[in-house]
Amino acid sequence: MPEPTCAVAASGLAAAAIPALRAGVIAGLLALAGCAAQQGDFDRPVKNYVNDTMLPAIGDRLAKARGEPVSGFMLTDDEQELRRRAYRMIMPIHRGAFFARNETEWVRTRIWPDSRWQPDPHLYLDMLRDDGFVSSEARWNAVVTAIITDIPLVPPFGQVWQRVCLADLSRMSALPQTALLTPAETKDAEARVFENRRVAVWGLSAMRWRVESYAYAIQRSRLEIPSAKDVNADLALNRLRATVDDLERLLSSPNCGTAPVPAVLGPADRPVYKG
Repeated sequence: MPEPTCAVAASGLAAAAIPALRAGVIAGLLALAGCAAQQGDFDRPVKNYVNDTMLPAIGDRLAKARGEPVSGFMLTDDEQELRRRAYRMIMPIHRGAFFARNETEWVRTRIWPDSRWQPDPHLYLDMLRDDGFVSSEARWNAVVTAIITDIPLVPPFGQVWQRVCLADLSRMSALPQTALLTPAETKDAEARVFENRRVAVWGLSAMRWRVESYAYAIQRSRLEIPSAKDVNADLALNRLRATVDDLERLLSSPNCGTAPVPAVLGPADRPVYKG
C-alpha cells in the first residue's frame, strides 16, 4: 500500500483514537503499522506520518495510561541517533518476518508494553528454509554474511549511548541548580533518562536475541546441511558475541564508562528482556 494512502487513512483514525483510545480504533491503527515501517538506507526507517508522528503520539498516551514515564522534552541529536541505531538492531533479522516486524514496531512506539516484545529465536532459521536456496553452501554463506553484517552495528551504538548517558548526567545535575523548577519539568527530565535507558537496554537485548537466533540456525544447519563453512559461522558468531558482551559491560557501567553517576541514574525499572 503506498504511503500517502496509509497516511490519509491514519489521520482519520488518529483523530478518533487519541481522545478515546477505543480498542477497535487501536486495532485499526495496528494494521496501519504494516505500511508504516518502511526500510530506507542501512535498514533505517523511512520518515513518514504514521511511523514518526501518529503511532508515537498514541503510544505515549497509552504508556502514560499504563503508568510508564513519558517525557515531553525535545530529543537531542544524540538521542535521535540512538533511536535510529536501535531501530536497525531491534527489527527482526529477516526482512520477510512481516508480523514480527510489526509487533516490534508496536512495542517501539509504546502502543504495546515492553512485555509484549518476545522475539522467536527459531524464526530466522524458519525464514532461511522458506527462502528456497538451491544450494546448501549459499544458505551457509547467507548466515555468515548476516552475522558479519551485524558486528559493525554494535560499537557505534555503544559510542552514542555513552554520549547520551553523559548528557543524562548533566541533565540530572542541572535539576537542583535550575531556578523556579516546576514539578512537570522534573518529571520530564527523569522520564527522558528512563526512556534513553529503555532504548539502550532494548538494543542490547535485541542483539542478544540475534546471537541466540544465529546459534540456533548454526546448530540445526549442522544437522540438516553439514558444511565446512560452519567453522566460519562459528568464528563470526564468536566475534559478534564478544562485541555484544562489550556493549553489555558499557551499559552496566555505573559511570557511563567515564564519569561518576548519581544514584538516580539507575537501570530502567523494567528491562525489556532478561534484565
